[in-house]
Amino acid sequence: FPVRYPSHGKHVEADLSRQVIALARGGKVERIYPISSGKPSTPTVIGSFRVYTKSPGYNAKGMYFSNYFIRGYAIHGYASVPPYNASHGCLRVPIPDAISIYNWLRVGNIVDVYP
Repeated sequence: FPVRYPSHGKHVEADLSRQVIALARGGKVERIYPISSGKPSTPTVIGSFRVYTKSPGYNAKGMYFSNYFIRGYAIHGYASVPPYNASHGCLRVPIPDAISIYNWLRVGNIVDVYP
């Protein structure tokens, strides 16, 4: 996985074309996880954002261990994570991966999302 933004330090890169996120520290990838991003009618926002709040456990929408990065969009665990864009704009990850991602990310970490 080629890191596009090594200058962003400890950050997440979401490659929507491959439906994966990479947890990176500088230019080195530490972990890669499968995701399901936003479907065409509710696309995931593209750009560079920062985690602004975190929410452990489940919420009313079935989101698990959420890391919010802009306007209610989050990296979060979810029961259904097909290998294509199917969410309402969030970056869904498999339930078993959600806690380790949650524990790795901190408020203020950058989330880079690209097509």
